[in-house]
Parts: sequence; C-alpha cells; structure tokens
Amino acid sequence: MSKTIGLTDGGESATDTTGAAGTGVGGTISVQTVLIRPIGISPSIGMAPGEHWFRGNQWPPENTEPPNGPPAPWQQNLNRHFTPVTFPNGTGNPFEITFPPRAWDPTYYQIVLLTEFARVWSPTPATDATLGNILANALLPANQHSERENLIAMIEFRPGLLNEVVSQMTTFDAYFQGALGYTPATHPCTNFLVQGCMRAAEFAAMHYKNHFQRARPSQLWPQLMPPVQVPGHASFPSAHSTQTHTIALVLQKVAAGVVLSVDDVTTRLAQRISRGREVLGLHYPSDTVAGQHLAQDVAAAFMAAPGIARLITAAQREWEAFTI
Repeated sequence: MSKTIGLTDGGESATDTTGAAGTGVGGTISVQTVLIRPIGISPSIGMAPGEHWFRGNQWPPENTEPPNGPPAPWQQNLNRHFTPVTFPNGTGNPFEITFPPRAWDPTYYQIVLLTEFARVWSPTPATDATLGNILANALLPANQHSERENLIAMIEFRPGLLNEVVSQMTTFDAYFQGALGYTPATHPCTNFLVQGCMRAAEFAAMHYKNHFQRARPSQLWPQLMPPVQVPGHASFPSAHSTQTHTIALVLQKVAAGVVLSVDDVTTRLAQRISRGREVLGLHYPSDTVAGQHLAQDVAAAFMAAPGIARLITAAQREWEAFTI
C-alpha cells in the first residue's frame, strides 16, 4: 500500500501504519512509495527582444526576460510551527499542540505517542506473574496436546479465511474503521490514537516476547505448515491480540455514548483478528489470551499519559459531533 510523506501530502489510505507486529516489516517505519516532484528546465513563456529562442526557466520560476528585469525577491512566510499550537495560559507560555496535529503523518506521530506511553509504562510484577502463569499452564503436557489439536483443526478454515487474515497482517485497523464507520478524515484524533496504541501495544508485547522466548507452534509441530512467512520473533504473547484488544479498549473509551454497540463490536473484532492468527498456525490460543490480558495493562497506561489524555478528549468530541 502506497504512502506519501510531507506536509499536507499524507496519502489517505485505509491504514496509516506501515506494518504491524507479526508481519514481514514487524512494525518498522518504511516508506513504500514516496511522492516525487521532478523539477527540470521549462521554456520561458516568451522570447526576449532580439532573440529567436526561449530561455530555459529553472526553479523557482521567474520572469527574467527583458523588459521584466530582475524579479522581486521571494518572501518568507509567517509560519512559526509545523502544526497548529495553542498557548493555554496566554502568549509567551509553553505551547501545546492543537489536536489533531494535521501536519504530522500518523506513521510518525505513532512514535510521539509511543514516547508518551514509555514514560508511564513499565512491566509490573503483577503482569509478569499473570502472563507467566498463563504460559506455565499452557506448557503442561495435557494443555500442549489440546492446543496442538486445536490448531490442527483450524487448518480446514484457512481457504475461507486466508484473504482476510493476510489483509489483517498489516491493516487490521481498517476493520475497526469499517465496523465503527469512521475514517482518518472524519475522526483524525481517533485515527492518531489508534495508530499510537498499536505502536504502544507492540512495544509492550515485544518486551514480553523477548522475556518468555516461546517457540512458534510450527517449530514444535511442522505439520501445521503456516501458509505465510512466520514472523521473526517469539510467539508469546500474541502482538496482534495485544494490539487489537488495546484498540478495542481505546475505541470503547472515545466512542462511548455515541456508538451503543462499541464494546461488543470492538471486542468481537479483536477476538476474530486474534483467532485468525491461530488459523494461520502462527499462534497458540494461549498466546491470544495473554495478549488480551496484556492489553488491559497497556490501554490503562496509554490512556493515562498526559498528552494522550488530551488527545482522547479531542477524539471524544469528534464522536459527539455526530450525535443529534
């Protein structure tokens, strides 16, 4: 999917993220298609007196042919900030971004929100214990056998689900947009939040993946033969589960009172996307459960960060604007 970079040049695609955990790009920032404006030599509009050829006009375009004479100097604009700002306590005080920060490409604003999240979130003994207990229980021989049988039974669903789950490798936020009827244009602050919480959830999931180092199902049971490339990181917890359940919790916060079924539809959608990863043979059901538990911790910390809390308020106003 193409993306463009630059002030007011951001392409409006179904998704603004360039990758999700569990894909080939693993959530890294990469520009697939950059907007390019080639500049060459353009013939002047008219010929100068006594000449029978057109002078080449470079950039910036200026009328230099006689009798025009030297062009007037180009002036500097009055812009002072990359994106609109406000001064909460009067001019001269530290400014705050006016939401939404429209000049920012959401792909990069994810990282801004990630820094906000990283300042307030850290692994806790309670979360460590919860996830550790889930994994320890899953590794009991009887439960390992049960998960193996579960994943083998899911193979028959691959043909009917493959297009959907492949799409959800990188653009699962588009499904939330479709379910709730919003776009980056109609709800820009909501879109920024979703992009940011995807990155924050990925950040937390990768910490625990590195901590637990659980082998992928197909490493244990080659007969699963995943139909896509197995992501290059450990299995537990599922980052897709962590991300989608975090998105669900954030959307439930901002759309409450406007979308009456928001809790139900977002939770079911997160469950469906997570289950799709199991159908591919990429995750155990216990990976999904762990991601759902971790999402509770991630969403609470994410929404408590001061800058993000302001963005949530702005997103809530977006949804309220559509009520009668």
